[in-house]
Amino acid sequence: MLKKIPNKNIASIISRYQLSEEAASLLTPQLTPEAAIAVLQEQELYNDVVQFIAHGLPVIEAIGWASEAMDFRREDWGEPEVMAINAARNWLAQPNETLRIRASQLADRAGLECAPGWVAKAVFWSGTGSIVEPDLPAVMPPPFLYGHAAAAAITVAAAVPQWDNYQGFYRQVIELGIAIANGKTVNTQAMALEESEKTSDNQLEGQ
Repeated sequence: MLKKIPNKNIASIISRYQLSEEAASLLTPQLTPEAAIAVLQEQELYNDVVQFIAHGLPVIEAIGWASEAMDFRREDWGEPEVMAINAARNWLAQPNETLRIRASQLADRAGLECAPGWVAKAVFWSGTGSIVEPDLPAVMPPPFLYGHAAAAAITVAAAVPQWDNYQGFYRQVIELGIAIANGKTVNTQAMALEESEKTSDNQLEGQ
């Protein structure tokens, strides 16, 4: 049994998101989480494995998994992306409303065209606070919206920026996800920002 996905079967997990046609043809509600992951991996349905784990893990672990997955593409991130990742990690280390709002702000700065933006937005959609302006009546996110965002972060990172190692990336990230599901502590240490990246962004801001 997976420590962080202790469900006896996958019925409730696969009700949280839309299965692909391929996954729907392979998964039955009676399967255990371990068996479901194994079946999808055997068919190399990596996106489906990511969706399943992201919606099976608790909120902290799901967002932490997406955050840590960004390390595999570290060389592709500039200052806005690193700040978005670190905003998520700050919240993971100390979940509070101030850091949740800050994560959303940095997600918007990075943009949802890049994976780190989705990581930070997952924090905003974590279910711990309203997703509308503070002066409006509170509106909570739909259940498991953080899982959608965590999965989006990983699938976007697999493809953007384009590269040839997307399958290797998926395999590494899935291995990490299984480790977290088995109890590995999520990483909350800030991603270092290279001095050259700071200089580059400062120059851009000055133009």
